[in-house]
Amino acid sequence: MGTDKQSVFSELIEPHLPSMYSTALRMTHNKRDAEDLVQDAMFKAFRALDQFQKDTNFRAWIFRILVNTFITGYRKAVKQPQKISYDELEEFYLYKRLDEEVTLQETSKEEFLEHFFNDDIKIALESLPYQFRLVVLLCDVEGFSYNEISNIIDAPLGTVMSRLYRGRKLLQKTLWNYAKERGYIKNGSIARQS
Repeated sequence: MGTDKQSVFSELIEPHLPSMYSTALRMTHNKRDAEDLVQDAMFKAFRALDQFQKDTNFRAWIFRILVNTFITGYRKAVKQPQKISYDELEEFYLYKRLDEEVTLQETSKEEFLEHFFNDDIKIALESLPYQFRLVVLLCDVEGFSYNEISNIIDAPLGTVMSRLYRGRKLLQKTLWNYAKERGYIKNGSIARQS
């Protein structure tokens, strides 16, 4: 059974390894820790493979193991979670600021957003507090549904939706501030790239 179990497990897990590593890297902010986290999660998943129900979502199951492994093993190093003022969170913060401060006669908001590079967005995403970053990663990067995220992080659906909403608002605010610092917005208008 050992060889069969190994081949079944390899076949199931292989397509998910790149996204597992990517998510682990965003959670740990360190390549070595991300590799260790994926290895630990794979080991736990292999040992628990007989508990996996066929015809269910393996990807959600393995990500739940990955997240739980991170929470129990790697998050202990964090002394205190970041504090957030929810009063500063506004709905559609980025678009609202664009409407208030930027003249968009020739430039659309979508064109402005295209000025952001993947690395800029990754930096902004990594600046989010853990509980929001995780939900945004699982939904907007990995494509899990709200129900799947609820099962992965073992939290009520309302909590998932609330964290996703707040995480997206924080991300919008961070991207707005980042755009101003990087000179994408100058003198009340969007700076054109040559």
